[in-house]
Amino acid sequence: MLELLTKKEIIDLWLRSGGSNSRVAYAMSILLGRGLLERICSGIYLVQNEKKSIEIWECYWHIISKLISLHAPSGGVIWWEKALELHLSNYSLPDILIIYTRDTAMRIKLIDGREVHMRTLVSGPKTGKKNLWRTLVDNAITVEIPEKIQICGRELALLEALSLRRHDAGIEEANIARFLRSFASLLDRDILGNLTRLRYIRPLNRLRVLARDLGYMSLYAMTLEIIRDEGGGCYLNL
Repeated sequence: MLELLTKKEIIDLWLRSGGSNSRVAYAMSILLGRGLLERICSGIYLVQNEKKSIEIWECYWHIISKLISLHAPSGGVIWWEKALELHLSNYSLPDILIIYTRDTAMRIKLIDGREVHMRTLVSGPKTGKKNLWRTLVDNAITVEIPEKIQICGRELALLEALSLRRHDAGIEEANIARFLRSFASLLDRDILGNLTRLRYIRPLNRLRVLARDLGYMSLYAMTLEIIRDEGGGCYLNL
């Protein structure tokens, strides 16, 4: 069984076993030198109970759960395109994972070069630049992969994915098209409207165009209504 420990947990174990504060650094160096610990990222170590190399994919989501508990005790929610992919049961490992938290902002590099970016979310001048953590958490869902991880809800995952552009080549429409095939009829109008009121008028306009072009006419009509009621009638050139 994989076991991950923070540096603080290792030090606590050392002190409870009778070790002294002055010998903590020495004890850590011995454990690392003998291969009993492997540093995964800053502050987190893998306990090597077996004589075999562990690949990052074997413990990636355990690491993410540990990072959230270590650096964001109020919780963390996965966003951006990975959230959309997780709604589609795509558990591939991203090069960069975006996690929004209430008050933690930092970048963490894992041992294999992948990165975890923790960010806080603040809305624009229209809503007084308020922290959107509560809105985020209220719409989050929990998935088990195998750790219990929170990801943003369908509507927010979709609008976030529609916010992304890659090197001016446009958004990644294949994932969005797959998502709409599964969830177009299940999207909640009130949630979409509330999110649009806060900051998502441009992605909602992109959703309007995609819904029209892909033949989701009920969703298309919903986006028109939201733009009229919550977006100030703001149709944007895309």
